[in-house]
Amino acid sequence: MDKKECGALLRMVEQEIDTSALRAEYLRGYRRGIEVHSSGVSDETAEEHRRFIDISDDGSGDPYLDTFVRGYRHGFEGISPESPSSTSFLSYRSLQIAAIS
Repeated sequence: MDKKECGALLRMVEQEIDTSALRAEYLRGYRRGIEVHSSGVSDETAEEHRRFIDISDDGSGDPYLDTFVRGYRHGFEGISPESPSSTSFLSYRSLQIAAIS
């Protein structure tokens, strides 16, 4: 394997790690949204809930937080979770890859 092949392989591995990390954040948010939905928005969770919903509307600029709150909102609203190949789920990665090219 030459340096060019090695570099391409390492970039592919990093991309898969990032994609997996984003998927994990989405699922953490989704789980949290289901928990809040099932128990209701309590006084203790009201501020957090409003903040998450606001971020899911406007975005934060942090792809991990944005992915978490999108999952939170989907779980809270009872929407089926996104598939790992969902366009919105992978849009951040696509933008990064396009910027590198």
